[in-house]
Amino acid sequence: MTNILQFVFNKTRQSRKDYRFMRKWGPFFCILASIFLCMADLTRHLVNDAWGAACTDLPDGAQLGIFNGGSSPEMLGAIYYKYCKSVNVANEYTSTGALSVWGWTFTIFCTWTGFVLLFVGICWVISLPRKVAAQWRTIRRRRAPSETLV
Repeated sequence: MTNILQFVFNKTRQSRKDYRFMRKWGPFFCILASIFLCMADLTRHLVNDAWGAACTDLPDGAQLGIFNGGSSPEMLGAIYYKYCKSVNVANEYTSTGALSVWGWTFTIFCTWTGFVLLFVGICWVISLPRKVAAQWRTIRRRRAPSETLV
């Protein structure tokens, strides 16, 4: 997406010189905002993974083990010196499986708004509506009068 931003920046400087400030730089700002909005949920995932565990050192002489349904645990050995548990840091889902406030904000709002702004910015900078309208007028002019539908 940063390559698209570079393209829009260069296109704006070269071919949108006669526009007023927001009309000139609007597509650039749309795509700049879309980069941060689309990356927000991915950043939330990184924060959740990086700080979503609380670890505690084992007491001296203690070892971790796994119970496999037998009477005694399978000891893991001395290389495991901490035990960790998951903590809630910007979780996407609640305990019921529904989206949390974090989920709605980052996954739904930020991501979708980012993609809409990306689409709007690209269509704006390449003047897509004007080009489509001009092409439509050209096609309509070329149609012979006998081809028109009644």
